[in-house]
Amino acid sequence: MNRTHVSWLDRLGAAGFAVAAACLAYAGFVHMFENPLLAAFVAACVGGFALGRLMRRSPLQRG
Repeated sequence: MNRTHVSWLDRLGAAGFAVAAACLAYAGFVHMFENPLLAAFVAACVGGFALGRLMRRSPLQRG
């Protein structure tokens, strides 16, 4: 993967989206399963995936 320059506005937008996705995942899993530990784990995975996916340069490759 090649490194490329990403503007600070794009980074801020990606971080905001990742936080919003993590908050919604946490709230949904707490509501459905009433397990805060599971909800925190799922929220961390969803937020990390969203941030990592948005910060990549190339589009998603389909197999």
